[in-house]
Amino acid sequence: MTDILTRRSVLAGAVAVTLAGLSGGAIAATPQQAQDMVAKAIALFEEKGQAAFAVFNEGEASGFVEGEVYIVVETVGTDAKVVAHATNSKLIGTPLTEIVDENGKAFGLEMSQKATADGGWFDYVWHNPATDKVQRKEAWAVLHEGFVFLAGIYVE
Repeated sequence: MTDILTRRSVLAGAVAVTLAGLSGGAIAATPQQAQDMVAKAIALFEEKGQAAFAVFNEGEASGFVEGEVYIVVETVGTDAKVVAHATNSKLIGTPLTEIVDENGKAFGLEMSQKATADGGWFDYVWHNPATDKVQRKEAWAVLHEGFVFLAGIYVE
């Protein structure tokens, strides 16, 4: 019996290592994780107001970066810009008209203009630091009190 359990454990370990290798060593994020990140960010915003943006901007220490999923907040309107970014503080203050993907799509501006309180998915291509490739990405974006809260996942 112990021999059978040992073989099963070794086999399970081998499968886990193989699957990790096939996925580039990391398990892909899920749409639910992006939606949960946005909900978590909105909850902190409800508690702290715009002071929450400083928390989001703390990067890994903020609690708003989980693997490839991280929070971004944008303003809305004709002069829409990034006001919080958990992984790239250089983008804070950047007008959304200046942020385009490899295909020239101004995806941030699109989210700023089309996001609703019910939330929705938006797609674009972006550099994935985990794979060092440009990949298709989908972001869950929710309009809340004049700001768009978003988090995305790579889908290819």
